[in-house]
Amino acid sequence: MTNKTRKMTQEEMRWRAEDDARIMAQYQEIMNDKARMSRATKEANRQARDLQKRANVMKQVSNRGRKNGK
Repeated sequence: MTNKTRKMTQEEMRWRAEDDARIMAQYQEIMNDKARMSRATKEANRQARDLQKRANVMKQVSNRGRKNGK
């Protein structure tokens, strides 16, 4: 069964709500701290650049396979 088709139990829904509440509190803390927000934004940009580099490499690998008739 996949997560989309399986119904969550009451306990799973409670755990998810607790986790979501913690995430929302952390989000608010970050948004209210300019220095922390700046560091988080810079890190997000760094991670995005790294992911883009990896995606470009994967695209090159994919294109080579087509050029060689595979």
